[in-house]
Amino acid sequence: MIPLPGRRHTKEERLPTERKVAQVGELTELIRDAEIAISTAYQGISVAEQVELRAALSDAGAQMRVVKNTLLRIAARNAGLDQFVALADGPTALVVGRDEPISAAKALAGYLRAHPNSPVKIRSAVVSGVLVDAAYVEDLATVPPRDELLGRLAGNLIGQLTQFLGLIQATTRDFAGLVEARAVQLEGAAAE
Repeated sequence: MIPLPGRRHTKEERLPTERKVAQVGELTELIRDAEIAISTAYQGISVAEQVELRAALSDAGAQMRVVKNTLLRIAARNAGLDQFVALADGPTALVVGRDEPISAAKALAGYLRAHPNSPVKIRSAVVSGVLVDAAYVEDLATVPPRDELLGRLAGNLIGQLTQFLGLIQATTRDFAGLVEARAVQLEGAAAE
């Protein structure tokens, strides 16, 4: 739509600049590839704290990006991911993880635990395409890493198999003992 003189237009009605079109394209790609996108309030965080938070997130394979809500809404609609529209609520910084959601949640929660007076606050998130609240993200941060979960699963499986093998061996041993006792009993009866 072409803006008409003398009339106020909404942000969506104004002609987009090339820079904003590029930003929407980047945001669209970012949220399409996101396994987790955490919406955070970030106002009041110092540059030094931002650098520290970004480094912690980067170590976990995640990134933080301050976004304009209008551009996030447009990107979400362009990507066909309407659940991301709900993340655009007030000044927003997105923490995005592409590989798996737990490490990004752990990194953010770890930073917030280490900096209890930080102005950064978790508001909501989209995890594997589902909109969740801040409590869910905090719970997700307590889940052990994938490798540890796989190790526990393998250990439990091996323990169960070992227990099952022991039961089979005991049953076989008991059965052999019964057969031998019956054979002795029959021999004794035949000798009489």
